[in-house]
Amino acid sequence: MLSKSMKQYVMNKEKTGYSKEVQNVYNNRLKTYAVQALKDLALLAEKLPEDQQKDVYNEGNMSPLIRNIFRAKIKENYEKEEFEQRRKRILRLSYDALSEIGFRDNAWNLAPDIMNVLVKAGLNEIFDTMVGLKGIFIKGFSQSDT
Repeated sequence: MLSKSMKQYVMNKEKTGYSKEVQNVYNNRLKTYAVQALKDLALLAEKLPEDQQKDVYNEGNMSPLIRNIFRAKIKENYEKEEFEQRRKRILRLSYDALSEIGFRDNAWNLAPDIMNVLVKAGLNEIFDTMVGLKGIFIKGFSQSDT
């Protein structure tokens, strides 16, 4: 997705050697490319056959992305306002992601045996999503090394 020169720009912490105009061009391109890449990845997640998805959407490829998106502090010395903006953005994304993952139909499709046990055991939560998340978490944990 990124050219060698754009990667160098991203990795250059102080942006030394880049005029303000070049920085603006790179920053706009980075946002445009990133948004388009996310749309393309969503399309592939919907349309690619599973035998190809497993090579793209796996723990090795996804863990660094998930970690860097959802971890509150990925660098030291945040300005107070910057950290507050990050914290709020991550909370909104977390809520959306967890709601999608734990949605009752999804949970029953991913972990029907665990969901059956949880429901029969009378596990009640204010939000159904929490039961789904618990079921998926337990199922995922029990499969983590298989």
